[in-house]
Amino acid sequence: RYVLAQELPLLFREANILYWASSLLQMTYEYIDYSIRQSCDLSIPAWIANIPRLRFVAAGLALAYSPTFKGSSAISTESVTSAYLLDEKIECGDGKFTKFIHNARCSSLLKPNDDGFTIAEFLVFTQHVQYMKTDGLAYISDYQG
Repeated sequence: RYVLAQELPLLFREANILYWASSLLQMTYEYIDYSIRQSCDLSIPAWIANIPRLRFVAAGLALAYSPTFKGSSAISTESVTSAYLLDEKIECGDGKFTKFIHNARCSSLLKPNDDGFTIAEFLVFTQHVQYMKTDGLAYISDYQG
């Protein structure tokens, strides 16, 4: 762990990145859902029901405070003594970690016969939507889970 003065800005940045990544992914799903609703084709393919519905872990920044007394005064102020990034515990069957896309490539790291390949390909698609919808300003570059 870092000292608080170093750790707090890092944790704020991490929480902020998670917030924006979640927003970008949500924007992508809204785009998908809107596109499906606006489709002129009444024979929507069955695979649309199999679009992966993914999300980032729920997380938040927790700050611990304690009173600080100034000089001989009985008046105290509260100051941050420690900070934590709290995130939900994910229960998964095999506990296997998968890196779907590396931030140096915009293609799947998985091969077609690998478990998770369909999800990886979907995540590549989400990058394209995010890049397009933000006019090239932002996309999630390092999907893993």
